[in-house]
Amino acid sequence: METGQIALNFERGLAECYGTCREYVAARVHQQGKPQKAIAADMDYSPSDLSRKLAQNPDDSRRFTLDDLETYMDVTGDTKPVLYLVEKFLAKVNPAEIERQIQALQDKLAESRASR
Repeated sequence: METGQIALNFERGLAECYGTCREYVAARVHQQGKPQKAIAADMDYSPSDLSRKLAQNPDDSRRFTLDDLETYMDVTGDTKPVLYLVEKFLAKVNPAEIERQIQALQDKLAESRASR
């Protein structure tokens, strides 16, 4: 007779560990197997410029932008910032609302196929 097993995960989610996506990316830059100076070079920045952007000092005009995020993801292959954003913003969506949106998209797709 087999007994059932339950796996419990007590790890905090990405959005619980970091206040912003930029803070998460700053941490990931240091956690990558690639040195920060190599990531900065791939992003076409000096290591100090990348550090300045990620520090987000209110007195510094160098800021980490959405374009920087896309470049970071492109050069590192790290897509976890998207998962951070999904967890932070979409996890709050009501499951019934998600199902309603899925049904609306399926209806739209069916209409599109029928009109061909």
